[in-house]
Amino acid sequence: MQTLRLFFDVARCHSFSRAAELHGLTQSAVSQRINGLEKRLGTRLIDRSVRPLGLTPAGEYYLTGVEDILARHDALEQRVAQLNDGELSAVRVGAIYSAGIDLLARVRTAYLVEHPKATIDIVFHHPETVVQMVLDHELDFGIVSFPEGWRKTVAIPLREENMAVVVAPDHELATRERFTPADLDNVPLLAFDNRLPVARKIRAYLRDHGVHVVVSQSFDNLDTLKSAVMSSSGIAILPAQAVAREADAGLLRVIPLQPSLTRPIGIIHRPSNRPGAGLSPAARHFSEFLCQHARTTDNAGVLGAPS
Repeated sequence: MQTLRLFFDVARCHSFSRAAELHGLTQSAVSQRINGLEKRLGTRLIDRSVRPLGLTPAGEYYLTGVEDILARHDALEQRVAQLNDGELSAVRVGAIYSAGIDLLARVRTAYLVEHPKATIDIVFHHPETVVQMVLDHELDFGIVSFPEGWRKTVAIPLREENMAVVVAPDHELATRERFTPADLDNVPLLAFDNRLPVARKIRAYLRDHGVHVVVSQSFDNLDTLKSAVMSSSGIAILPAQAVAREADAGLLRVIPLQPSLTRPIGIIHRPSNRPGAGLSPAARHFSEFLCQHARTTDNAGVLGAPS
């Protein structure tokens, strides 16, 4: 089984040295193991004539079977370990900063009350980092916006979040009951960095409604963007749920946007037909628990008239 894993990692990393690092072996040892595998099969699997390393047609075919064997082997071991432990194993979750830190903390706490021996580790990163960590097996699953847009992953819908216009309470437009896209034509906006999916979605929505989008300043994370709105006369379009705490505290005014614009939040994980991929029993159990607690989002308490 180790030789199959070595071959898989050489193929995945396109490098003998990188695969050697992952397995704590020397590059020479890995090369010898792969040579032995090729001799046993009677055919070349690795194309050593190109850089980075590639696969021969036989190697591509063999990799498909190896992925299936390793995936089923890993799933079997996970199930047996779970039965032996009598408890769910550790789950590693990555989330984008605006996925709702408060929500995830509450769900994690509720889950640990029911499963006190479980371990749930949650880290927050930019979306590209979350996706890459999932693909690199550093996370069991990730939580991102617009989950269907990420390649090489499987998406599970989590919830839909309403987007809203957000201003400081003393802003001249804070008394408005609603905004339409036309109200934002040529209005300087504080916005998400255009590298983020939510930024591209917002700008596409405005342009589809004939709005000339003007961005006065862009930010790559939600907290900095919220702080900029609170400390300036700027206007931003943000997920209503993500500013609920600030709205309740009277620090921000959240005003409905019509027609509505929503941001889907979902879980992403590796496809189950890849080694060590899919969701482990523990990760599947926690993801189902998370979906039950997060799928229904009530924005009524956030989107309201000023008090």
